[in-house]
Amino acid sequence: MRINYDLEDIRAFCCVARMGQYTSAAALLCVTTSALSRRIAKLESEIGGRLFERTTRSVVLTSIGRALYERVLPIVTQMDASLTEAARRARGHEGTLMVSTVASVGYSVLPNVLPEFYARHPQVYLSIRDGNATVTTGLVEEREVEFGITTPVSFGPTLEAERVATYGYNLVFAEGSALAPRSRKLSWKKLPGLPVVGLNPVSSTRLQIDSVLNARGLELPWTIEVDQLATMIGLVQSGNFVTIMPALFEAHGYGLKSIPVLDPDIARDVYIVRRRDSTPTPQGQYLMELVRAYLAR
Repeated sequence: MRINYDLEDIRAFCCVARMGQYTSAAALLCVTTSALSRRIAKLESEIGGRLFERTTRSVVLTSIGRALYERVLPIVTQMDASLTEAARRARGHEGTLMVSTVASVGYSVLPNVLPEFYARHPQVYLSIRDGNATVTTGLVEEREVEFGITTPVSFGPTLEAERVATYGYNLVFAEGSALAPRSRKLSWKKLPGLPVVGLNPVSSTRLQIDSVLNARGLELPWTIEVDQLATMIGLVQSGNFVTIMPALFEAHGYGLKSIPVLDPDIARDVYIVRRRDSTPTPQGQYLMELVRAYLAR
């Protein structure tokens, strides 16, 4: 059996039930009393039973009306709350923003832009999915995040990739370490003589560096291999090891120093990636603008 009704009929019913009289309910709904009566009468006709017992001063729910009110009120309340939340999210007032990023941007760029982001969007819950370039881009393609910040991979036709920066690589070492080079730059050819810590071979950094050095017939510099950035930094901070990091990495923030590694020059592009068929939320758009501006410095 299909009941012919619309949402405004249910809102009218709930308002009369809550107010206990037509006049107050009509004023709250900004309709005339007669228009409100017609809505209730229409709903009663479709249901086939009375929803209210009317007296000269008030209306009281019938058993049918009480059962209906108890069922529909939570639904209407939840629906209104959901729409209100969606509207607030659209205005950037709250909600969850999910983004993905490669590690080099996660530890170098985001700490510098998020304070400004939260100054405008203090109620946003930010979920950052950090990983290698393939994972970062895949999360965008699968709609699990709003946008990604990544290094070059194969971008599918559903993705729009905007190049926002190009950077090289630095040798990173502890200040005052006996391993600190005396020059202001270093050749890749000189690295094999140093105890160099590298990320695992499937990281985007290793993949690019190893590919270029292999193509030039140069020896790979790695002495130790780790999976986590924290382990790498700890080893370098000890003064007994050095590492290769993207030039985005602000070494001084970790009590470290850095110099460029050249000959050959190895440059890497950074992209902001999002789906072509998606529209950024205001908070997502603002975070993209902050990342773009920081990388353009």
